[in-house]
Amino acid sequence: MSQKKLGLVELEWVCPNCNNRSPGPEKKCRSCGKPQPPDVDFVQPVDRALITDAKVLAQADRAADIHCPFCNARNQAGAENCRNCGAPLTGGAQRKAGQVVGAYGNAPVAPIHCPACNAENPGDARRCSRCGAGLVPGSALKEQAGAVTPGAAAPGCSRTILIFALVIGVVLLIFLYLATRTEQTLGTVREVSWQRKVVVESLVPVRQEAWLTEIPAGVEVGQCRSEVLRVQDDPAPNAVEVCGTPYTIDQGTGYGQVVQECQYQIYADFCQYTVEEWKAVDSLISTGEGLIAESWPALTVTDKQRAGERSEQYTILFETDGATYEYVLRDPAQAALFIEGSRWGLEINTFGTLTDVMPIR
Repeated sequence: MSQKKLGLVELEWVCPNCNNRSPGPEKKCRSCGKPQPPDVDFVQPVDRALITDAKVLAQADRAADIHCPFCNARNQAGAENCRNCGAPLTGGAQRKAGQVVGAYGNAPVAPIHCPACNAENPGDARRCSRCGAGLVPGSALKEQAGAVTPGAAAPGCSRTILIFALVIGVVLLIFLYLATRTEQTLGTVREVSWQRKVVVESLVPVRQEAWLTEIPAGVEVGQCRSEVLRVQDDPAPNAVEVCGTPYTIDQGTGYGQVVQECQYQIYADFCQYTVEEWKAVDSLISTGEGLIAESWPALTVTDKQRAGERSEQYTILFETDGATYEYVLRDPAQAALFIEGSRWGLEINTFGTLTDVMPIR
């Protein structure tokens, strides 16, 4: 994806000494005057309007600030001496940059309840209108922390699904056990029958779809529609730009860069077309008795027909004491072993199905 820059916003930071908010560019707390510690993170501002002032933009577009190694005061990148104590800034720690501060948006900010007196204040208030206490950004969201996440499954529902899955598993295990549990008995071949089948194929018109540039030459093209051919990271002529939710990146200067991850959809014509293909339209069958199949079905075709797949099968009918079973083979060489009147061992499962046969030695 390509990253699209939307502009800069002024961030804020929360003073750990008095819990009040100060604008990101301010090096000291506006309320108590304490300098900003190196480990304090910048946060989303209440006022998220993009900066338009040229002078402010020039000030914001610089490298991350540096904290003095002696007094921890914050200084602009490029300064040689600390503005607070005058010490050289060699070896000073540069503020981290590149962290995602949060999603960017201009939706109305929810009211904030004062943590000291619980008075409701506007979402952009920095101090409580009743008691003057500092209002921490994001406190309105913390009040909702105990709410149930939409779409989350209730514990009882998960337990019911688990029990249902266990029951289904047990049923399947019982079924497999009964299907594989067999008993042996003796059977006599009473008769053998055969069947031969020939599939008749015909050339029929078939509607298909493909990109217009990939349709074979000389075929009938029908209705077309515009669809996404591919998605790419770079802009292109006539491409449709699709961007995600904007978010803010900490620049380490008290300002944040608002960006979006974007991709570009390339559209092309996706069309219907008609071609002739061989499709099965009929089946011819011959049947008979005995171990040897005598003939294939007689086949008469037109100029747009042809013989398709051929197949044959042999059905052996076994007779036991009080029951009969069918056994189907497709190999004529194997079927030739089942001579009428010969005796075989039969494997019968719990459901009364013949699963295997064995010659009696």
